[in-house]
Amino acid sequence: MPNFLVVDDERNVRFLIERFLSDETTKIDTYVSAEEALEAFRKNPGKYDLIITDVKLPGKSGLEMIKEIRKEAVDIPILIISAYVKPEILTELFKFENVDYLSKPFTREELIAKVKSLLEKPKETFDRLLREANENIKKGDLNRAEKSIRQMFKYAPSSPIPHYLMFELLKRRGNEELAQKHLNAAKALDPNKEKVDESEKQ
Repeated sequence: MPNFLVVDDERNVRFLIERFLSDETTKIDTYVSAEEALEAFRKNPGKYDLIITDVKLPGKSGLEMIKEIRKEAVDIPILIISAYVKPEILTELFKFENVDYLSKPFTREELIAKVKSLLEKPKETFDRLLREANENIKKGDLNRAEKSIRQMFKYAPSSPIPHYLMFELLKRRGNEELAQKHLNAAKALDPNKEKVDESEKQ
């Protein structure tokens, strides 16, 4: 289930975003200020799959918030929604990866298209890194495999997959103790934990 964090001081904009994006598979948390949003984000940095924010906010600006978030979550997609953004601020924003811009007012179709595009980019990168890690583990190139796996942790910190791969890699290196820690972490994150436990017993 995707989780979105939305920050805008205009009530009608928050309402529209929720209305356009809400369904049974999406959860949306809305906030009026950057300070409130940052507090929620820091409580659980791995919770959110996308951040939608205005630039002009009471207190800290959207740009200031993005800079702070990027220190903790380098690759989380961010969509800027604003009526007008100065060119120099847009230039600053687009220095970050996985950032896009949508002008107010916007239609449902425009918003969904932007969100879909942003969500697909990290998934494509994650899938590529997964293929690379698996191929390098099979070839015995464990250093390259480890590099790919560590990047996967950045793209999907709440996924069990990088932990399972690290478990396999560390077993091949003979580091059983650390391998077991990654296996335990993977099981804690895996919704199919019971199936994994059963397969190990067989």
